[in-house]
Amino acid sequence: MNIRRFTEQLTIFAVMLLLAYLLFVWLAPVHWVSDVFWAFVPFFYLLVLFSKYIVHLLGVRSGRRFTDVFLVVTVFRFIIYLLAIVFYAFAFPEDALVFVVTFFVFYFAFTVFEVIYLYRDLKRS
Repeated sequence: MNIRRFTEQLTIFAVMLLLAYLLFVWLAPVHWVSDVFWAFVPFFYLLVLFSKYIVHLLGVRSGRRFTDVFLVVTVFRFIIYLLAIVFYAFAFPEDALVFVVTFFVFYFAFTVFEVIYLYRDLKRS
């Protein structure tokens, strides 16, 4: 896995996603936009980047070790996602539905990016 290439592609993807979301924020009705709309892209960007660095540092490119490290990091990241959703939903119940829907849209987008990148990377190996 080329971590520099991943970082560049993730940055381009995140900027494009941010621009698309800012357009949505500008065009959508106010009640469709979460109060913390500005935090979604940086949150996912930093968490995905950090987890990829951990996998890169701890996971040797060979099969079993990479798989173990990747799964552990993915589970911890998923737990962080769940904690963020639960915390926000309980702290700000009036914005919870919009937050959760927006959160899952970004979760899906970043997950698709990661799967495509991982598939291409493993295909080259």
